[in-house]
Amino acid sequence: MEELLPHLKSILKETIDIELDASNFVILITVKKDIEGIIAEPEEIITMLNMYGGLSEEISMEIDIDNETQIITLKFQEEEDFQKIAKILETIWDNAVELLVQATNGDFSRLKNIPNIDD
Repeated sequence: MEELLPHLKSILKETIDIELDASNFVILITVKKDIEGIIAEPEEIITMLNMYGGLSEEISMEIDIDNETQIITLKFQEEEDFQKIAKILETIWDNAVELLVQATNGDFSRLKNIPNIDD
């Protein structure tokens, strides 16, 4: 497992593409590897932003998930909300790997403040 951790960030970046459309306040998250069935539920996207991005407030956004094209669309009404999530997504893979390293080392402190996470 430890050998995989340094490569995990590049694997995530290769597998998931994040596109920002600042003029329309839209973020597209495309899963490039074929996944059968449902790729995510809207609540899981919020949990991902909480868990890996440190989002601690409610952000008004429309989450559309197309399981056929494997594209998750985040639509915002306010530029401020769009910018907050865009900033989170800049470092989401770094944070995901860091959280996994912490958990592997037995440190679950960052997980305690995340809603809907079971022990």
